[in-house]
Amino acid sequence: MLKQETIAVPFVNNRIFITFTLFLLLGLPASLLPEENYRQWLVINLLVAILLTCLNYIIWIIQKQNSKRYFSLHSLVMMLGLTFYMTSPLFRMLYPTIYFWILLFGIIVYSVFLFSKYDAIAEGLLNPRKKAFKLVVYTFFAIVYVTGSSIWGYILATDAAPFIKAAILLFFLGLFLLMIAPSMLVTPERAEEMKAKQH
Repeated sequence: MLKQETIAVPFVNNRIFITFTLFLLLGLPASLLPEENYRQWLVINLLVAILLTCLNYIIWIIQKQNSKRYFSLHSLVMMLGLTFYMTSPLFRMLYPTIYFWILLFGIIVYSVFLFSKYDAIAEGLLNPRKKAFKLVVYTFFAIVYVTGSSIWGYILATDAAPFIKAAILLFFLGLFLLMIAPSMLVTPERAEEMKAKQH
């Protein structure tokens, strides 16, 4: 196995503040969907952005001597943060109906499944011809089908708010980020091994 060259990440290049700005650009507008309790959600989303930024700073402190590992973990935090901001409007709209609990249960089960298969997801993304990639794609469309059915049932059973389309679009974008986020847990050494298998 080839030894990986490690490169340090200086503070000015750690992208922490860029990611914090991205959280604000998405999180603060997402607080307005729906408009009810938007002040409360402005505060919550700002606190989440600060918390995730602190987490990225801790990761930088620990991994700053290994740029590849640092940026993969940094990307994981970023994707999970964006997933939260993109999916929360739909969750807030569905609460406290039964559809909220169905969706929440589905997301929790899906997340546990994804993070338990992070190695297979990474291998599938690095080599789309692998069976692992097909497994990721099939599970994604399965959860989209189940989630879409629940949302459609909610729309038919209630007088859905006008912003429902925007909330649904954001939700599925967030779901896609959640799907690929676990791959960031793979170490650079393991990623090189996976790439070597392609040849």
